[in-house]
Amino acid sequence: MPLTTPRFWYARHRSWQTWLLGPLGWLYGKAVGLHRHRTRPWRCDVPVLSIGNLTLGGTGKTPLGIALAQGLAQRGWRVAVLLRGYGARRRESRQLTPASRFEDVGDEALEYGRGLGAGLGPWPVAVWVGSNRCHSAERAIAAGADLILLDDGLQHWPLARDLDVSVLDGRHGLGNRQVFPAGPLREPIEQLARADVLVLTGSGPAAPVPAETGEWCPAEWPLDKPWFAVRFRLEPPPELHGEPLLAFCGIGLPQKFFAALRACGLQLMATESFPDHHVYADADLNRLLDLAHANSAHLVTTVKDGQRLPPAFREAVTLVPLRVEPTSLQPLLELVDRRLSALVAPHPHG
Repeated sequence: MPLTTPRFWYARHRSWQTWLLGPLGWLYGKAVGLHRHRTRPWRCDVPVLSIGNLTLGGTGKTPLGIALAQGLAQRGWRVAVLLRGYGARRRESRQLTPASRFEDVGDEALEYGRGLGAGLGPWPVAVWVGSNRCHSAERAIAAGADLILLDDGLQHWPLARDLDVSVLDGRHGLGNRQVFPAGPLREPIEQLARADVLVLTGSGPAAPVPAETGEWCPAEWPLDKPWFAVRFRLEPPPELHGEPLLAFCGIGLPQKFFAALRACGLQLMATESFPDHHVYADADLNRLLDLAHANSAHLVTTVKDGQRLPPAFREAVTLVPLRVEPTSLQPLLELVDRRLSALVAPHPHG
């Protein structure tokens, strides 16, 4: 269910809300664990790479998934991305096309489609959406895929994975380390070790930072498992520089977007936050347009939010894409390619 990130989730000290909601978080964690143990995963005929997170949103999972899908496709893999289609009205498995609508596939699928585009070689990355991702995997493989990228897969049990990548925001980390609703965790903290690779995301130098430099890393992360720092950057259109802006978004950690815009040197006159995955109504956009007019400002938002805008308002809003810095991705991409290649023999990708 869409929600606005509570401040106490990322407070330095435990708040009264955390203590009050702690028993509900314990019950939620137990229910998730019970569901996991009762599920018998189905294993498909090709390697499955999962990208997920232990926390609720705001980690940069989707841009990372897009970058990995592009990088693996360029290395010769025939990649198919599987998404649940959060917010979509249709549940059956279907492939994303240029005619796909938000109502049918959800905002993340459209963000993947926009980010992947075309021109990746003879096999463009395919994006499949559906509540039954085992069925989506079957259809993708029948269509020619030899690698499945399971988006938001850390808590998805029906489809067996060969490599689990868990994504954490390098600044906010695990927050107060409590399970929802007492904190931002989807599962108890010890389940972080279930992943094979940890990726810390954020902004900063475009290079991976080894653990011995002392950069933040969860104390719970096993020392024998690899972790990488992957950097992101906003790419605002040049015409936004020097213009007064009103920024809005409905994502897991909205302040990250606003801070990143300011770090790019953009002038924010005001900001507006909405619940994660918020579906914008005409009334929302009319209010934002009135506020922008009052501040003589131009509206800007994220690419993901842009997929949820009513068509009549899209020309009035500029989307600011978030992309992975290629040099920081390379060590992770090489490890993922190497591990997945070891699962197929002979290795067909050179």
